[in-house]
Amino acid sequence: MNIGKPLLTACVTALAVTLLLTWLPHLASKRSADGHEIAVFRTTPAVRLTNSNLVDVLIAAQLNERLSRAEWSNGILLVDMQVSASKGRPAVWFADVEKLLRVSFLQLENVKRVLIRMVEEGQSGEALLAAVDVRKTDEWLIHEIDGLAQADPVHDELWRNRLRVSFTSTWEERFGPVSGFTVKPSSISQR
Repeated sequence: MNIGKPLLTACVTALAVTLLLTWLPHLASKRSADGHEIAVFRTTPAVRLTNSNLVDVLIAAQLNERLSRAEWSNGILLVDMQVSASKGRPAVWFADVEKLLRVSFLQLENVKRVLIRMVEEGQSGEALLAAVDVRKTDEWLIHEIDGLAQADPVHDELWRNRLRVSFTSTWEERFGPVSGFTVKPSSISQR
């Protein structure tokens, strides 16, 4: 029996099929993405907030403080930030407020209002320290949101009003009375 010729043909065919199968993914990726990553692995930022992507959007914001509650309903995003008055600093808390506002109003197109509550966790339970209420219709959001990064909403009355910050008596017990100054923009000259 002459078994050599059919065996050689089978080996060459198996080798050709193996090489073809290893070459196909490279051909498909070059044709579809021109050398870039395949669309399945490319992250795309959310444009519309929904109940199904709420957690993903909030995780992507990379907040410093932990969120104990997040609700999305009829264009309103409600967030409870769980803060520790003994460990945290209000400046860090308002940096998280800025991140949430940037994501909500600059990245997402369907958020109409953001309500943020700063809730202190303690041995005796939770206590509300402050609340923030910002609406998409607020005129300052368009041109002055970058100024929020350097703002001090605790002491600056202008930013307190823009953010509609409400402080509770618990805040005043922990940090003292809320009073401050009003900053006039440098572009306005006094007469």
